[in-house]
This record gives sequence, C-alpha cells and structure tokens, in this order.
Amino acid sequence: MVSPLKLMSLLGLFFLTITACINSQPETSQMSPSPRYKVADKPKVLATIRDDEQPPVMTPAAGSALHSPVDFLSVTFASHGGGVAYTVGQANQICVVHNGRAGRFYNAIGNVVLSSDGSRVAYAALIDEKWCMVVDGMAGEPFSIVKDPKFSPDGKHLAYQGMQGDMWHLVVDKVINTGTKKRYRPHEFSGDSANILFIDNFDDSSRKGRLIISDIFFKNERIVDTGVSEMIINTERTAVAAISKSDSKRESVIQINISKPEQVSKGAEFDKVIDLAFAHTGTAMTYIGERAKTKYAVLSGREEIIKEGQTVGTPVINQAGSTVGVLMSDKSGSFLYQLFRNSGRSANSYDEAEGLIYSSDGGMSAFAARKGKSWFIVLNGADGPAYDRVVSPKFSPDGKYLVYRARKDGKRFVIVADSS
Repeated sequence: MVSPLKLMSLLGLFFLTITACINSQPETSQMSPSPRYKVADKPKVLATIRDDEQPPVMTPAAGSALHSPVDFLSVTFASHGGGVAYTVGQANQICVVHNGRAGRFYNAIGNVVLSSDGSRVAYAALIDEKWCMVVDGMAGEPFSIVKDPKFSPDGKHLAYQGMQGDMWHLVVDKVINTGTKKRYRPHEFSGDSANILFIDNFDDSSRKGRLIISDIFFKNERIVDTGVSEMIINTERTAVAAISKSDSKRESVIQINISKPEQVSKGAEFDKVIDLAFAHTGTAMTYIGERAKTKYAVLSGREEIIKEGQTVGTPVINQAGSTVGVLMSDKSGSFLYQLFRNSGRSANSYDEAEGLIYSSDGGMSAFAARKGKSWFIVLNGADGPAYDRVVSPKFSPDGKYLVYRARKDGKRFVIVADSS
C-alpha cells in the first residue's frame, strides 16, 4: 500500500487528470476531432522525494514571527521553467532541496522563491538567532527580520527587505540602501531588471509613503510621489499605477511609464479608490472609485456608475471588447456585472463567486461559483459540473481549453475542458 508521504513525493510529476467537458451534451461533428485529450502527453519528472526524506515538523523558533515554521511538505515550482524546490526535515531542523541538491539544515526557514527559469533559489533562514537571506546556498547579511525575496525578471538579481535595529532596509544582491524607520510596502523590479520600485517611509496611521524608482545600486533614486498607499505593476513591468492621497485625504490614481518616471499622469479625485488592476497585457488600467457615496468604475480615464451591489473581486479588463467585468453581490447573491458596453448584471446569482477571467479574444468569461455545498465553473453564463471545490480557472492561449483545479470526495484533480 502506498503511504501518503510516498504519494506526496509524486508532486514533481506533472500530469493532468482529464474529466468531462463543461458541455455535457453528446459529442458532435463540430467538436474537437479525436483524440480530444492530448494536452500534456509527455510529463516530466522534476524531482523525486526519497522514502527516507520526511516532511518537516518544526516548533516555533525565536524571531520567526514573519516566517511561520513549515510543518508540511512545501513544494515550489518555477514560473517559466523546469526548476523545483521542496523542504524536508530532520531532527527538528529543515533544509531546502533545489533541483535535486540538498542545502544546509537550519532551525527555521521562510518562504522559498525561485527565479523564473528555476535555476536559482532563495529563502530566509534562522542562523544564530538572526535571519539571513540564503541565495543559492550562500547566507547573506544578518537581520532581525527579513522578508519578501523577489528575483529580477532576468534572474540575475534578488531584492528583499531586512530590519536592523529600528531601521528597515531594502537589499538588492549585496547592496543595502540607507533605510527608513517606517516600513516598506512590497517592492518590484522593472521589466529590464535595471530598476527597482518601492514605497518607503510608510506610515500605518496615515496609510501613506513615498513611491520611489531607483537603479538597483540605489545611486539614482527618483521620488515620484510622497503620499502613496499602494502600487501595482503591469505584466510587462513597464508601467506602474498607484493610489495617491492628497492633504485633504482625497484619493486619485497616478500612472508612470518606468522609462520616463518624470512624466506622471493623474486621474480624477475620489473620496476613496480601491481595486487597481492592469489589463493582462499593455497599460490599460481599471479601478473602483467612490464619490459622494456613489461607486464608479474607471477604465483608462473613462468613468461609469456602478448602479447596484458591492464588489467582491478586483475588476478585470476584457481587452478585446474594451469592457470591464467585476464580480459583485447584493441580497440576491453574487453575480457578474459588466461595464462600458452592454452594461449590467448577469441573469444568474450564486452564493459565492470568485476568480473572474476572460479569454484572449474576449469572447468568453469564466469564474468559480458556489450554490449550497457545490462549486463549479461558470462559462459564459452556463454552470459546469459540480465539485466540492473548484479554483483558479484559466483559458489556454488559443481559447480552446479551460483548465481549473477541483476537489471531490477527498480527491484532487486538474480539469481540462473543451471551452465549446
């Protein structure tokens, strides 16, 4: 009989469990030709966990407040390549195995991150009651706290935040900036990996800090705005949008082209701004603003009143249709609401809804929804097969398939459905 641990060791093997299509009607001549389900027919083993390797079971270590001790087999996959890392324990210590090579054992570690191609690994480790960032097996400067490790898009640099005494610092590779007594918000690299963007001197009471664009050596820093509460970066990492607060506590959205940080565009003022989101590609941007108790959706400067309900998800731009969809709720339940063309709510309501997406051609929408105890994917208004839970729907680039994760009767699946 295969043990649960042995089953977990197979996580490195990519395979897809295929089930019925969302459309449960019999196959017709208009459907995809046979064989229908050759989506991933050449799985690749990225790592094999040996029988003598055990999931770590850790007791809380001093100074580990921001690094919850791992008490399960944690597996991290690279976003664009074949790299994988996992954690194993031994005698109340923990180590990271990266692409088959085991690192040093530590009393505690933080979150494990990989470069996009999977060739590099970084994580926080507790060494002599200090936290150090371990990068490719080499421990860096000791801090009382370290957090938020992020590799640059080209994988050549790592940035993270560290606290020494009463000062927070931003670190890129081995370069430590001058720091601030107030904390940082999450930082980001630019698409060319030459710059880093961050909000420093963040005051928790006023919810404001300075938005800065800097080279990775901190020799050329530009203060873009001094009253920013949060920022987002687009997919290509060429543009940044941020919520800026005025002295009168009014809020607006500023947008910056990273290559021309001196040119800052500013949107209309609102009493409150929430849910910034870029389009899947490009610099089109949307958000929700509130003015005199009326909610507005904003798309690239255009405003439209949201006539009903409360938003329960971040708005999503349908680039092909130049529209915005947002999941909302009212007394009748949760529903999809469309703005900027054929505006209004969908006919169906659900107990819960999440994870709205659009296909690349804009012709299809999908999201996860719940009625009672059953979860399913809603594709263009049609309810798919029911499971105990479904999450993370995604369309294939050509729009022919919809893939999502599901759980039923204790079993977990990846579902690949023909989007027709």
